Amino acid sequence: MIQRIQTLCLLLAVVLLVVFSFVPFGFCQAVDVATGVAEVESLMATGFIGVILPLAAAVILGVVAICSFKKLALQKSLTIFAALFTLVTIGVVIYVLASGFMDTNPEVTIVKLSWGGGGLLLVAALIAFLAAIRGISADQRLLRSYDRLR
Repeated sequence: MIQRIQTLCLLLAVVLLVVFSFVPFGFCQAVDVATGVAEVESLMATGFIGVILPLAAAVILGVVAICSFKKLALQKSLTIFAALFTLVTIGVVIYVLASGFMDTNPEVTIVKLSWGGGGLLLVAALIAFLAAIRGISADQRLLRSYDRLR
């Protein structure tokens, strides 16, 4: 039974991160120099090792944080690290989209790189992690006040 708001926030963050791995976060339009044919390729997290590693770490830490609801200090630490890995993922996605995606084929020239909607899922997951941290802190303050009453 889910009793705390931070569990819902953590669950939402993990679901958003998993959905992000299957949604394109950008698109690149490539033009073949020889034929002049333009192709649009979607950029997904599964195609970049620099995106998938911190994303997987954030998902694993989020799931472990959900399961460690009895130890609030550990849950808060795991949630902070999951939020940091989500920030790293956001940074890598911004770097990939801002630096220019290069194709190794010399006959293909990248014309245009555009943002996709997948990056917003990362921002929403980060907000959910921050809301979970706030909920955990509120529970810790409540427990401390009960200890003072005893």
